Amino acid sequence: MKLRVLHRRVALIFSPFLILSSLTGIALFFRKDDLYSKDTKNLLLGLHNWEIVTKYVGIILALALLFISVTGIMIFLKNKKF
Repeated sequence: MKLRVLHRRVALIFSPFLILSSLTGIALFFRKDDLYSKDTKNLLLGLHNWEIVTKYVGIILALALLFISVTGIMIFLKNKKF
């Protein structure tokens, strides 16, 4: 399987989870401004860390993001003519 195809498939599979993690991270940026209750903070933190499901999901998502980033750079450098 070509690297570009693998990169695209992994990105499509994991992108909804990475988007959710990004959105909860943005919301957690304002956690000390008292915009929402402690229960909401705990919910956002659990979603962001994936502790609601299991801690290993967060590790898998981090590895997927790392894979997508590295393969994206590799594809870019392969197609770049210096």
